[in-house]
Amino acid sequence: MNSRHRQVTTAPDLTGGFTLMEILVAIFIFALLITTIFGSFRAVFSSTDAVGGDVDSFASARTCLGRMATDLEALYISDYPRYAKPAFNDPQDPYRLVGDATDLVGVSFGRLQFTSLAHLPINRDSRQGVCRIVYYVHRRSDESLVLRRADHLYPFPEFEESEDDPILCDNLLALEFGYIDAEGEPNDRWDSETTDTDYATPRSVEIRLTVGRPSRPLKFSTRIPLHVYRKAAQ
Repeated sequence: MNSRHRQVTTAPDLTGGFTLMEILVAIFIFALLITTIFGSFRAVFSSTDAVGGDVDSFASARTCLGRMATDLEALYISDYPRYAKPAFNDPQDPYRLVGDATDLVGVSFGRLQFTSLAHLPINRDSRQGVCRIVYYVHRRSDESLVLRRADHLYPFPEFEESEDDPILCDNLLALEFGYIDAEGEPNDRWDSETTDTDYATPRSVEIRLTVGRPSRPLKFSTRIPLHVYRKAAQ
C-alpha cells in the first residue's frame, strides 16, 4: 500500500507590517519628490514675477518714449529773421533748446528743455498755445527715481522741480540725450543760445532710457527727427 506525501506550504505572515527601514526609505523618497516639485514651482513663479515686471517696465518705457516723440515733433522755435543773436546782456530767447545734465545719487542724468505746441492741459485748464517742456529726473521720498515732465504755457515761469509734474516713467535707472547737428555729428549737450552751437538747433534728438531693476535693466533708445530747426547763424 503506497502512502502519499502532501507538501504543505505556508503563506508569509503579512500581519507584521513594514519594517522601520522600509518606512524610512519611503519617507526619504517622498521628501525628495516634494522638494523637487516645490522647487520647480518656485522657479516658475519667480520667472513669472520677473516677466510680469519686465512687461510693466516695457509698457511704461514705450508710453514714455511715445510722449516724448509727440512733444519733440511739435517743437516750436524762433527763427530768422525774427530771431537775432543775443548781444551782451540781452535777455535769453524764451524758445531756446537746452540739453544739459543733473547729478543724482552720484549718477549723471540727462535733462532737456524746449518749447512745443504739444501742451497737455491739466487741472481743468483748457488753454492751448506754446508751452515750455522740461524733462528731468526726480528722486522721490522712497529713494526711487522717476522721469517727470514739466509743462507751462507762455509766459514761462522760472523752472522749479515739483511733485505736481506728471511722471512719464518710473523705476528709472539711466537717461541720456544725444543731439545731432547739421553734419550728423552727435553731441551730449546743447544750448541754442551760445556760440558753441552757432545759435542753431539740433536736427534730431536721441533718447537712451534704462528702466527696471538693477539686476534686470531694460534699455531702450530712439532717434526723433525735428521737423523744424534753426540753421547756424551766418
